[in-house]
Amino acid sequence: MLLYKNIAQILQNKISKGEFLGGEKLPSVRDIGRSHDVSITTAQLAYRELERMQLIYAVPKSGYFVIPQKTEALLPKVANYIQKPVQIAQWTPTMDFLRVAERHGVTSLSCAVPNIEDKSLEPLWQEMSMVTRRKNSLTLEYDSLQGLEALREQIHLISDHRQLFTPDDIVTTTSGHQSIAIALQACTQGNDVVAVESPAFPGLLQTLYGLGRKIIEVPTDPETGINLDRLEEAFECWKVKAVVVTPTCNNPMGCIMPDSHKKRLLEIVVKHNGTVIENDCLAGLAYEYPKPSTIQSFDNDGHVILCSSFSKTVAPGTRTGWIIPGKYKEKVLHLKYLSHCSGEIFMQQVMANFLKEGHYFLHLRRMRQHYSELQCQYKELVESHFPANTRISRPKGGFSLWVEHLPVNNSKLQDILHRNKVTVLTGEHFSTGGCFPNHLRINYALPLIARRRNAIKILGETLKVTALK
Repeated sequence: MLLYKNIAQILQNKISKGEFLGGEKLPSVRDIGRSHDVSITTAQLAYRELERMQLIYAVPKSGYFVIPQKTEALLPKVANYIQKPVQIAQWTPTMDFLRVAERHGVTSLSCAVPNIEDKSLEPLWQEMSMVTRRKNSLTLEYDSLQGLEALREQIHLISDHRQLFTPDDIVTTTSGHQSIAIALQACTQGNDVVAVESPAFPGLLQTLYGLGRKIIEVPTDPETGINLDRLEEAFECWKVKAVVVTPTCNNPMGCIMPDSHKKRLLEIVVKHNGTVIENDCLAGLAYEYPKPSTIQSFDNDGHVILCSSFSKTVAPGTRTGWIIPGKYKEKVLHLKYLSHCSGEIFMQQVMANFLKEGHYFLHLRRMRQHYSELQCQYKELVESHFPANTRISRPKGGFSLWVEHLPVNNSKLQDILHRNKVTVLTGEHFSTGGCFPNHLRINYALPLIARRRNAIKILGETLKVTALK
């Protein structure tokens, strides 16, 4: 690291710890030079770096001062409710949202899609063109039941825990959604009870609805993930067969479960002879380094089925996911055979090449930085236009904000947004029991062009005018 950047980082840490308060004057350039044994030029570069980071400002002939930081919005509250298994009986609201979101000219603020316009995906287009030009007859054949071997080898190589499994332990699918659906069918049946995080992403709830499973919602903390005491209570009281969790980059809150929590969760599940279905689809977008551990990496007895895909990290159109099913491998293969038998070889070849050439990691690195920066921009916009006392999650990865606002007239809210061609997923889509009547999810993966800025402004103003008195 360059010397001036090192000094800037030291000063940044002191500011974040409160050693220098907002509005406080910083040591002079000469004092910084003396205390760090560097030239005045290096000290000036360090201060310019802090100015670039918008942490300090210069006053001519007076020196440098710390910019007062805005008070960060409070986190959404953890839902508190009586836990009991319920049958899901809601598809209409989700279908209605999809119909509106797909209309021309509508600005959707909630669809969980990544940025597919970035230049880091240019090599993906090149790989698609190259696979087409090769005219390999393999592309037109049935895929093997387990999936393209070249892709499974590359998926194995990109894993941080590849020493714990082999390419032969991987089964490819068409998406993360299908991976989770197959995993659920492999370890549960009929009206078995499945525990889920609350809020839970709509795709999971609709999958469970389609399979006819009962669910029990477990309160989830916006910083540490699923409440383990309540999860253990659910296993003890309701004979839960499986729990579906997204421990890294939870959707919709973006939190990351600490390793100690992951280990305890696994202990709870093993104790009750259950199964963990681990949704790892967003883990590649965790902002922290190194990438957080999977729950499966702590599992020695095959109690964890890991599900993932490239739909969130690369593009939904890749239609490429995978399962590491552990002891459920044969059942997973049979379920895959029954559902679609053969995968789509073309995109599997493309993704295998994309990974092999190193483009995937370069893309992830760029997206993590991009989404982290966009998160700040979106949060600032929400804080500017939404009603006072709005609570906002603090994602550690992914690209979703979970927002809690004051009570509103929801039918009036949707009516005004519909007329303004703006759509947003409200809390009713993330729970079966009406636990989140004053919540919504905002996707911050897409650049803040004028249309999206205006849509957020419209949403904020609409929340104000529809607020319940």
